[in-house]
Amino acid sequence: MVSLSNHEPPAPPPPLVRDPSSYGGPVRPASAKAPAVRRSFSEGGSAEGAKAGSPRSPVPVQDDFAAMHEVVLRRYRKLLEHGGLFPDLVLIDGGKGQLSAAYAALEELGLANLVAVGIAKKEELIYTRDHEDPIALAANDPALLLIQRIRDEAHRFAVTFHRHARTMRDLRSELDDVPGIGPRRRKTLLTTFGSVAGVRRATREELAAVVGAKTADTVLAFFASRP
Repeated sequence: MVSLSNHEPPAPPPPLVRDPSSYGGPVRPASAKAPAVRRSFSEGGSAEGAKAGSPRSPVPVQDDFAAMHEVVLRRYRKLLEHGGLFPDLVLIDGGKGQLSAAYAALEELGLANLVAVGIAKKEELIYTRDHEDPIALAANDPALLLIQRIRDEAHRFAVTFHRHARTMRDLRSELDDVPGIGPRRRKTLLTTFGSVAGVRRATREELAAVVGAKTADTVLAFFASRP
């Protein structure tokens, strides 16, 4: 989900979909979490200076459309509770179903007056509330290029977040049990060798160059005691 610029919301238009269970989105395993990313842009979509936002917490829902509903609901409920300016445009990464889910969340908050559009993958079609059929813009259309730029920046941010999350999961796994190694050294090991498996494969000399000989011996002894 990406927000552009800011303004105070005008009067609401007709409602769209209200029940997230009706979206029929791709089903995830019950234990799965749906991550989401929000980014804000202003001044023609520039990611410099005015850019703000962070990954949302994982959403415990079982389909993509309900996940979209949940993350939009969380975002704009927080905006209402804490105050702030509303976006001129909400850009949704997805097609008609994701857009309907987003509007359903906005309607629950009394914010269906906000303007949202969706961009579908592959075909790069633009979905709006006012048109039944998607809009196909020319590949070199400035509006499409701007939307793609914003969408791609949100994707880049999501990838960076997921990589960091994987690193933190590794930090909380086997390396947590290495005696005498704190969070800083664990992070240094993971950053240098890429993963716990990389730390396992490292030689004493390689480890010592990063964390010192004593800690290198501790790490080697720890993994030698494990299958």
